[in-house]
Amino acid sequence: MFQIGFLEILIIFVLGLIILGPKRLPEVIKALIKLYKRIENKLGSFKKDFEKDIGADELKKDVFNELRMEELENNKNSKDG
Repeated sequence: MFQIGFLEILIIFVLGLIILGPKRLPEVIKALIKLYKRIENKLGSFKKDFEKDIGADELKKDVFNELRMEELENNKNSKDG
């Protein structure tokens, strides 16, 4: 998701260690991870509900079927002519 390399993570960790101290840093990291997971779960739930409401599965099937029909027509036309 994010394009963060090892160096950036190391810099963030060192800054957090300096600003928060070694005692509070693990607590803050745990809280941030929990917050991230909650947000991720909410967004996943929202996405699932949204796809269900608009009938995304049926739309995907329809698009697949249309592409397949076009492919078959193209194959038929290329063999005929």
